[in-house]
Amino acid sequence: MLIDDGQGSGYTAGVNTENRLKTIAITENAAEHTNIEEGEAYTLFSSITSDNLNPSQDLDSPCIFYIKNTSEKDLIITDVRMWAEENEYIDIYFNQTGIPVGGNTSTPINMNLNSGKQAIGTFLGADRITGMSGGTRFDRLRIPADNADHTFIWASTIIIPLNNILTVYAGNGGILTEASISFYYHD
Repeated sequence: MLIDDGQGSGYTAGVNTENRLKTIAITENAAEHTNIEEGEAYTLFSSITSDNLNPSQDLDSPCIFYIKNTSEKDLIITDVRMWAEENEYIDIYFNQTGIPVGGNTSTPINMNLNSGKQAIGTFLGADRITGMSGGTRFDRLRIPADNADHTFIWASTIIIPLNNILTVYAGNGGILTEASISFYYHD
C-alpha cells in the first residue's frame, strides 16, 4: 500500500526504520486553530479595587468573574492571567447557583480582529458580584506580590458546556487585582 500526496505529483509518503511515517508538519493548538479558522477566541478582563461597589458590604472574598455559557458550543478556557498588588489567592468554582447581584457586564474581546463575532453568554466582572453559593471549588491560584503577571494553564483545559457557570473569587476584597481569562468555543 502506498500513500500518495493527493496532488497528482506522484510523490509517496516515506517510512523510517521504526515503521513511522516521515513528516514535516506545522502544528497549532485547538485555540489557535479556532481563532484563525473560525474567529471564535476571546479574552475577558476584570479588575477589583477598593473603589468597586459591593452590594453586600462584605469585603471578604469578592466574586470578580461570573461566566455563564449560553452558546450551543462548549466554552473552553485556556488560561487565566493575573496580577495582584499584594499577595493574593483566587478561588475558581464550577456551577454555583443563585442570581448574580452586582458586577459590570463585560464584553469579551475577540482575539481575531477580522472576525466580527461576539462571545455568547453572560459575562460579569469587577464590582463584587454576590448572590451565588454552593458549587464545587475547582482550584485555588496563589499570586505573589512581585509586580509580575502570572499565567495559569490547565493541560486538559476547562470546559463549560451550555448553561453551566464558572465563578472566580478574589481571596481579599481590598487588594487591587487584575485578571484576564482567555477562551474559545468548540463543538
